[in-house]
Amino acid sequence: MEEPIMNFEFEEEIELLERKIIDLPNKDDLVVFYGSSSIRLWENIENDLEPFNVLNLGFGGSSFSWCIYYFDRLFSKIKPKHLVIYVGDNDLANGIPPEKVLKKFRVLVNLVRVNFPHIPLDFISIKPSPIRTYLQPEIRLTNNLIRKELSTINKASLINIYDSMLDEKNEARPELFTEDQLHMNHKGYIIWKGVVRKHFGI
Repeated sequence: MEEPIMNFEFEEEIELLERKIIDLPNKDDLVVFYGSSSIRLWENIENDLEPFNVLNLGFGGSSFSWCIYYFDRLFSKIKPKHLVIYVGDNDLANGIPPEKVLKKFRVLVNLVRVNFPHIPLDFISIKPSPIRTYLQPEIRLTNNLIRKELSTINKASLINIYDSMLDEKNEARPELFTEDQLHMNHKGYIIWKGVVRKHFGI
């Protein structure tokens, strides 16, 4: 299933992000996190990743197609020092196969490199979640495809949060999620905080 070409369901969120960018007190040395609701709902990201100057540009329910669609609009007035992307689980839930998700990933990476040729680029692995256990094979395959692709890209790497969110049965740990068993709670973000800080060496 593909997203429609024109859809304004995100317009209000995008306008809020545009205002957030305009009102930034400090646009120097920005570490930008871009993607779907797992980024948007990381409410303590600025404190969790101190001393970095972090900008959260997540918008809920988004997919690779929408991150591509809004990229120029959101990144035209900032120059990130480092970009971290999380997106993809909504693509898989919408029935897009891993190989096509990889193609969308390549389009987004190309946008990043055209606009910011030399910045480091990280991709946070697609997370497991109890409600999407049926997608585990597709999630693992997509993460592996993207990992291999990143190994061919200069200054690019995978931030692997996937393994840390599994229990001894290799299933998503339900205690890391809210009641909907899709979005993470505070315990889930503690996992992300630890993995991301270790990745950045802070």
